[in-house]
Amino acid sequence: MCPLDKTNPEAGNSLAGASLWDAVRVPGLTAAAGEILHMVDQVPKRLAVLSYKRRKDFLLAVFAGGTGTGKSTVFNALCGSEISETGVERPKTCGPIGYAHENARVERDFPLESIKPVDMSFQNLAPSACAGSAGQFVLVRHRRPALAHFVLVDTPDLDSLETRNREAVENLALLSDAVVFVTSLEKYADDVPFQFFCELHREGKPYFFLLNKAAGEITPGDVRAAFGAQGVVIPGNRFFVLPFVPGRPSVRLSEDAEFKRFEREFFETFPVGVLPRFLEEDRLRETRRAAKDIRLLIELLDDERKAAGQWLEQLDVFFDAACRRLFQDQEAHFSAESREYLQAEVRKHFSKYDLLGKPRRFVGQILRAPLRLLGLLESRPTDLHEDALQRIRRKMDLASIHSAVTNFNRSVLESLSPRDRNSKLYAGLRAPGMALDDEQIEKLVRDEQEELVSWLEETFQELARGIPKSKEVGIYSTSILWGGLILSLEVAVGGGITLLEVVLDTAIAPFVTKGAVELFAYQELKKIGKELIDRYKQGIISVVGVQRDRYARCLKEHSSSEETLGALKTLAGELERAGR
Repeated sequence: MCPLDKTNPEAGNSLAGASLWDAVRVPGLTAAAGEILHMVDQVPKRLAVLSYKRRKDFLLAVFAGGTGTGKSTVFNALCGSEISETGVERPKTCGPIGYAHENARVERDFPLESIKPVDMSFQNLAPSACAGSAGQFVLVRHRRPALAHFVLVDTPDLDSLETRNREAVENLALLSDAVVFVTSLEKYADDVPFQFFCELHREGKPYFFLLNKAAGEITPGDVRAAFGAQGVVIPGNRFFVLPFVPGRPSVRLSEDAEFKRFEREFFETFPVGVLPRFLEEDRLRETRRAAKDIRLLIELLDDERKAAGQWLEQLDVFFDAACRRLFQDQEAHFSAESREYLQAEVRKHFSKYDLLGKPRRFVGQILRAPLRLLGLLESRPTDLHEDALQRIRRKMDLASIHSAVTNFNRSVLESLSPRDRNSKLYAGLRAPGMALDDEQIEKLVRDEQEELVSWLEETFQELARGIPKSKEVGIYSTSILWGGLILSLEVAVGGGITLLEVVLDTAIAPFVTKGAVELFAYQELKKIGKELIDRYKQGIISVVGVQRDRYARCLKEHSSSEETLGALKTLAGELERAGR
């Protein structure tokens, strides 16, 4: 990035590459989002214009005004020739028309992409004046030494129904060094021209206010009072009242005393001798304005960044609420299914230590009979590992997970969408593929379930491999106690992990002596059960977490990065140093 150096006419040509402005993104979470987007469009344009201005040595004055105010007539009168077409049909000016000396290199590196400079000799105007053409900047060339350092530009109507015409006027006003604002008694209070002039005044750009076709009950004092009420005080040497002149208006207007006062004031304000100094001061003012705009842009983007932080906090609130509800819905189902699987795994890996397996099963049948009669235990054969897993899958309560994701999505769209439906974030939150569909949810659940099963298998295998020989002897010697432990686990299936702990504590703990191997088994089972619960919870909420992460990424994609903000701060600093 090249700093804007006062002594370097090429400085500013690379003030900011297009990539920087492409990286400036706004999610639309604050009221200033629209202003940010406007600035992202205007500031690069202002920098391109500033770079262009530092290379030119002529003064560009733009004539601007509303429909039918007679600005083309005033333009022609100041040029001293019928350059721009006039008439009662409106509008007459279809594109900008410039009156420039043949040596003025207006077209060199012209910064306005929507307007292409096109040369036309003065002789080619005959037999009629030029009406201009949309998308072109017609430059009528002359050889008059007295106007060699001026480029005078007539523009389309500010209040034109054609959007490109209004944009052309605004862009040329940005490019200008001075503006001749032409209005009339019936037009001065119209909103678009009025706001244009107020902004012109706030910027501090040199201007001349011409009240044309003055007649009727409203006086020039009324006009100045109307602008004064908006804080716009028009100096007397910049305010001119021109009469209505029929017939050949530009010729007759050029003979009017008030017009001659305007003409004299205009050319005396920009004499050739002081032009370089005036242009340099104008460039410095534009440089400071660009730096100020970028500082404001950074401030507004920082507000968006803070709002984005609050947005993410609220997203987490909705996520936590969805998880709590999901836990409630899954609790009973989880307890039954996970305990069945846990029971099967314990049996599989520790059955070899149960020497009294047959007598235990006989006793178990007797003890379980009353529990079956009470409906506390189901009567069914023991499933193989694969069958148990398939049964768990079939009974997996996907409805509650679908419901959790759906409710989470509804909360986000109802409470976290920007108010502006045209904002990028509003569209991004509703983009195809943003919300998880049923198939994606089911796949995520299956994947999490497979991980849980794999963990259980690895845990029990590792536990079986890790039992020392001394503990194996202890298990064999106290096999009756171990059988009771397994039986207690079966009895506790209907009551959850908490009841399992109670059964172990009341039925077995009294018989477990300090240092006995049964204490080892008891603690291991409790630890496995607790971790199983934690892993299962993390698995089911991870599905909602995937949806949450999608929304968080969407916000990030539509927000400016810290790197982008840093580049803007660097650019603002360079401009501030160059504008001193």
